[in-house]
Amino acid sequence: MKTSIFLEKLQEELGESQTLHLETRLKELENYDSISFLSIIAFVDENFNRQIDTDQFKDMETISDLVTIIGKENFEDE
Repeated sequence: MKTSIFLEKLQEELGESQTLHLETRLKELENYDSISFLSIIAFVDENFNRQIDTDQFKDMETISDLVTIIGKENFEDE
């Protein structure tokens, strides 16, 4: 998946009005809460067929960290 498409889909999934970037800090998002946490888990499973361990979320601060957890091989550069 192209990184830009991933960011657009994630923004839609989280219901965010601001444009997301790899450097975006998840906890600073306006709508980020425990429901967002579950939405991200479902989003990754649905789009990448990958289960995220809840322990991995403890160290995840940015969207770039999420990309690393999913696996950079799943993303195409623009």
